[in-house]
Amino acid sequence: MRRCRCPSARPFFGLQPGDKEQLILEPAFLLMYYAGFTYRETYSLPVPYKRWFIDRLVKELNKGKEDESAPNRALHANSPEVRQLQGMQRPQVPSRLRRFT
Repeated sequence: MRRCRCPSARPFFGLQPGDKEQLILEPAFLLMYYAGFTYRETYSLPVPYKRWFIDRLVKELNKGKEDESAPNRALHANSPEVRQLQGMQRPQVPSRLRRFT
């Protein structure tokens, strides 16, 4: 007795090795770069939450492009010098950001 095979060209319908960049790494990079998430935090977030955070980031970045005079509070725009000039420096660095050399 012969078993009927699926007519699809792909034998497996799950994630392919090439899908990792688009589905896992790209959202993780965006959340880490713009929102200050860690890789572990982004990896453990449910997919709908990741999408919401990314959509919200896009909305905020577009709003910032429209109104250049508005102050930018995004993590990527805050250097220590800018924070000091704005009076927003921290007396002590958070433990996860400390570098021991």
